Amino acid sequence: MKTIWNNETINALQSAVHAADCVLLFAHISPDGDALGSTLALSMLIGQLGKEPKLVLDGTVPQQLRFLPGWEKFTRPENVQVSGKVLAISVDVSCPERMGTGYPLYQSADVHMVIDHHATNEGFGEYNWIDGAAPAAAVLIYRLYQAMDKPVSKEAALCLYTALSTDTGNFIYESVNGECFCIMDGLMNAGLDLSTYSRILFRTKEISFVRILAETLPSLRIIAGGEIAGLQTTMDQMNRAGADPYHVDGVVDYAIDLENVKMAYYAHEKPEGGIKFSLRSIAPYRIDEVAAQFGGGGHRQASGLSIDLPMAEAVAKVEAALTAALEGQKSL
Repeated sequence: MKTIWNNETINALQSAVHAADCVLLFAHISPDGDALGSTLALSMLIGQLGKEPKLVLDGTVPQQLRFLPGWEKFTRPENVQVSGKVLAISVDVSCPERMGTGYPLYQSADVHMVIDHHATNEGFGEYNWIDGAAPAAAVLIYRLYQAMDKPVSKEAALCLYTALSTDTGNFIYESVNGECFCIMDGLMNAGLDLSTYSRILFRTKEISFVRILAETLPSLRIIAGGEIAGLQTTMDQMNRAGADPYHVDGVVDYAIDLENVKMAYYAHEKPEGGIKFSLRSIAPYRIDEVAAQFGGGGHRQASGLSIDLPMAEAVAKVEAALTAALEGQKSL
């Protein structure tokens, strides 16, 4: 059951935190800037309430986000020790499966909360604060700071900026609204070093990324009369570039930014097998429903999915789905 932000729900959160002996915060697998930044900012807020939460992540923090203060506090679920009354809060987690191996630990808690901005989230806690219109989970965390009248530290401002800017494509997605810039005003006043961290997030590239790009760009495919573009990378290419899977973040932009392109995909082989796809679209076209067809998800203009098939077969299926979606949406 979804609920809205109001005094009752804010009071419920504060009461649950105060009543808990142990507070667990869960980010989703393959964490992005919003998942990590929002979770860290919430942990700092809970710290102001007198509790030291434990941060749970099935996976590791990507190298390019290890400038976030407190990133090293994320712990794998199997290494987390709990005692007493446990409060579990998922942040930016659209469904239980997105917690990976952390979900059993989440389930074992005495009280469960959900803080999320994915409209598809059906609410899997006793307390569910879900706003599908919010551009990022960071918006909800910032609202919490304001509702509780707690100051945003310089460190929390960096976490919230990272979360908000990355989930809005550096403030270019259709979801961006006036509240985003009101929040940015508050973060700047809290001491955010915008010039330094915007460059780190959106301009600085690792050498491995450039090498992956050199391997990948020749694979460019243009279909649907020039309105769908695709790129793909094999594990052999990734190995030649000396890259890890996290180095591919941002490659899909080179497809969606092409002139006249309305939808785009980037496919890369995973070390464990199968193909991971990043999907993008230009408003008003949406690709979240395409991702959902394959068990994936995300936002209207930015989603992802995985398929356990060889590259050629997987690409053929996704291209067919994107083409059908594009034509179907044109007729609306």
